[in-house]
Amino acid sequence: MFRRVAKLETEMMSMHVNLTTVKEEVKKSDQENDWSEVVKRQVNKSLETVTDDIHAVQHTLTETRAHVTEMRDKESRRNNVIIYRVPESTAPRAEDRNKEDVSFCLQLFNNCLNVGIAEEDFVHVFRLGTPDDNAPPRPLMVQLATYTLKNLVMESLFKLKEAERKFKGVVVAHDMTRAERDECKKKVGEAKALEEDDPSGEYLYRVRGSPGQMRIIKIRRRH
Repeated sequence: MFRRVAKLETEMMSMHVNLTTVKEEVKKSDQENDWSEVVKRQVNKSLETVTDDIHAVQHTLTETRAHVTEMRDKESRRNNVIIYRVPESTAPRAEDRNKEDVSFCLQLFNNCLNVGIAEEDFVHVFRLGTPDDNAPPRPLMVQLATYTLKNLVMESLFKLKEAERKFKGVVVAHDMTRAERDECKKKVGEAKALEEDDPSGEYLYRVRGSPGQMRIIKIRRRH
């Protein structure tokens, strides 16, 4: 009898040990799972941070590349002017047509604007766009040797008001990048809006200044 009781007690103790072991294993497993989840969440968070950093760097690189491209484009146009409404030659040879364009530019700069430019000061003179007999004259690109010459031309444009007839309709403008053209277009729109909203009707609003430094000025109308 005592042996049976002892055996039962031994079996019960064994069962208790087994249950305790099972509980500990389950607890350990849960802890491991919990720790695994913690690690997983931390890794995901770190990956999200790294991804955000990568996107930020990529965005910065894109902006930097765009800025460098814009600066290079702007620098390449720095010494250029574009002349509009210059009649196109009808000479059959392209060389002769170009000579007439160069001659017109020299007359405009020297006889009208009194700048003092020689043919050697031209890097290139050429028409922009494709010839079209049914379209207005193509703009004339003039690439000057130095920014000083270009600046002298732009500062002398007020003399066009007193120019002889052949130069009266001519418009001389900066050679602008796309971003600068967009800025100019925006400023022109703002100037028109200001003029329309002016109740006095006595003023004109015009865009003045070099690319990147354009401003709207207010001019009293002449009566």
